[in-house]
Formats: sequence, structure tokens, C-alpha cells
Amino acid sequence: MGYRSREEIFASILDVTGSGAGITRSKIMFGSYLTYAQVVEYSKILIQRGLLEYDPINRTYKTTPGGFTFIQLQNELSQMIKIQDPKTI
Repeated sequence: MGYRSREEIFASILDVTGSGAGITRSKIMFGSYLTYAQVVEYSKILIQRGLLEYDPINRTYKTTPGGFTFIQLQNELSQMIKIQDPKTI
């Protein structure tokens, strides 16, 4: 796995937490291949932007409808870049 952009990491976290049920921080770490510090940093940003919500009672995270829109747009952008990148031809 190469370097990922900030947006790709955001999409990865939102994808992992989008299963419907709340997801713990540990599962985000393993599912997104991130360290504890990275998950804390990125989840704060996603919560501030309204893309992720945190349930303090159960200590779980969940993707918001805005987060699902972000994932969709990120996937579309990624596909467009792959089509236009001459290295992948």
C-alpha cells in the first residue's frame, strides 16, 4: 500500500464506519490501516465537518448521510483520475 491522500484516508474511515451499526475506534484502526493517533486526529476532523458522528455512551462511530455522499464523490473522483492517468494505461 502506497501513500494515501488525506481525502482517501477520510473515505477509508467513513467506509469502515458506514456499516450501519456503530464501530469502535479499534475496528477503525484495523479496517483503515491507521494508528491510534491517526484515527483520533482524522475522526475529530470528520466529526467537525459533519461526516462522522460519535456515540459517547457506546463509544462508537457512525457515518452520517453527508459522509456517505463524501464516499460516493471520492470514489467517482478516484475513477476519473484512474481513467486520465497515462501511467495506468
